[in-house]
Amino acid sequence: MAESSSVPAAAAKSDVETEELLDRMLTRLALCDDSKLQALLSKLLPLTISSLSSSSQLVRNKVLEILSHVNKRVKHQPEIGLPLTELWSMYTEADATPMVKNFCIVYIEMAFERAPLKEKENLSPMLVVNISKLPQQHQEILMRIATKVIGECHASRVENEIAAKYKLMNDSHDRDLFLEFCLHTVLYQPPAQGGGSSPGLSIAQANRIAGKVPLKGDMLLTRKLGILNLVEAMELSPELVYPLYLAASADSQEPVVKRGEELIKRKASGANLDDLRLISRLFLLFTGMK
Repeated sequence: MAESSSVPAAAAKSDVETEELLDRMLTRLALCDDSKLQALLSKLLPLTISSLSSSSQLVRNKVLEILSHVNKRVKHQPEIGLPLTELWSMYTEADATPMVKNFCIVYIEMAFERAPLKEKENLSPMLVVNISKLPQQHQEILMRIATKVIGECHASRVENEIAAKYKLMNDSHDRDLFLEFCLHTVLYQPPAQGGGSSPGLSIAQANRIAGKVPLKGDMLLTRKLGILNLVEAMELSPELVYPLYLAASADSQEPVVKRGEELIKRKASGANLDDLRLISRLFLLFTGMK
């Protein structure tokens, strides 16, 4: 009996210790100068979010208090970086709890906005390698991040080492999800003043591509060109890429049209138009989504 009763006592002690540690971290955070904040957050943020695995409401409340303070400190200071690699490692841990994953994804998205271009370029392929195994809401967030980085980094070219990382997406479910998101991004058009969705996309699909802010102008152009360059570099079968290149060749922006037409001729002219999956995709492209 004494042994069994010691387990809850040990857990309670651990929760008390965690709460005390978090309380000290909150004090350090409050006293930290902005010039030293990034260095502090590199250790504080992963430890704080990982504490959400505790079932103690007191611990969780303290975590939320710290994160609220972090948000206020960094909101208007985009130059303060967040520990992107560490957050992604936490997210992908096999034993990470749903709550930890949910908070990780929020700060991963925030960290990508602040990370150096090279770090984003190198990590972005990892976001989509096992995308089909993630919750749908997380899939959408991560694919939006990935395609944004693709636009920022690959509108002109894709380095071989980066293409090799995307080629690790060899599971057909992962690849199909990613290609569908890429196709919908290419189909996406800036919303008209009267509202509605892009031709070929439902309103839900258009919102899934854009997220909180509608895409337009150079941001949309570079994203589409980056996608076309990356998909070419992935060296996929003509049947898989034909719908994407066809959609690009009918785009409203001339650089996208030219690139789409070029890729159809060079990379997809040998597509088997009797392939049943290709026929199904082309029919869906023709009829659009309701």
